[in-house]
Amino acid sequence: MTSTPEAPAVSARVRGLVIAVWVVLLAHLAATFVWAAPGYLVGRPDGGSTGDVASTGVPSTGVHQALEAYMTPVFAQNWSVFAPTPLHVEYSLRVRGVYTGGPDGDLVPGPWIDATAVEVRALTGHALPAAIERPSRRLASDLRAAYLALPGRGREVLLVSPVEEPVGSGGDGGPWPDLRAALLDAGGASDAVDTCLGLDRAAAAYATQVLLASGDLAEPEPGPGAPGNGAADLGYVQVSVLRQAVAPEGSSERPAPSELLLGARPPVVVPGQDDAAFRAAWDALREPAS
Repeated sequence: MTSTPEAPAVSARVRGLVIAVWVVLLAHLAATFVWAAPGYLVGRPDGGSTGDVASTGVPSTGVHQALEAYMTPVFAQNWSVFAPTPLHVEYSLRVRGVYTGGPDGDLVPGPWIDATAVEVRALTGHALPAAIERPSRRLASDLRAAYLALPGRGREVLLVSPVEEPVGSGGDGGPWPDLRAALLDAGGASDAVDTCLGLDRAAAAYATQVLLASGDLAEPEPGPGAPGNGAADLGYVQVSVLRQAVAPEGSSERPAPSELLLGARPPVVVPGQDDAAFRAAWDALREPAS
């Protein structure tokens, strides 16, 4: 009688590896569910979805705050994708410089540059585009959400440009310490204020790099009231967040976009920033000037 061959023994190392993979997978699925679950399931006070930064500026529970570093930006999910009529919104970040050298020392704004459009061109034809490859869109979304998390009087503070002050005023910390004090006086919560100002400064730093990389294309056209012949000097940077909803079901017309135009800020160069590498990447992506 022929005996049935015994199955080869599975080593303890392989069993341990399989168990570890299952534990990691189950933990990831649990974290994704908690992050994306509707508010009534996880006790979120506002009943929103996904630690909805669109309504609060920051995750609204301690659990979501703990998960934020893990879930964003790679694993971010939103419960609205399962809704009967999911909300589709696109955000764009535009930047421009405000230059010295105008008549009587006036400041002159340069043309708007759509930074998000440049990133979208970079992703065209990309088989697996990731959220981390479109930083301007993420920055625009988060900045608008943080702005909306402020009280009404606080929002007004961020819309003001300090054009009446000398360029470079505010000390080494720039205008942000004074903005923080003004926002707290306006009734803003400390966490919401710090989140918003951190994003505001990040937007100024990103705008600075875009403008420096764009060179002459970012400067005003020579003419009456505009600096020319090399007289332009970047005094401030300014960002604009556009929120564009898709056309409602059954309609071919998209709603008009809403715009958040923040006040001008002094240029910000982050220590360690590789200006040459940024410019090389920017030159390779942007469309040739027409």
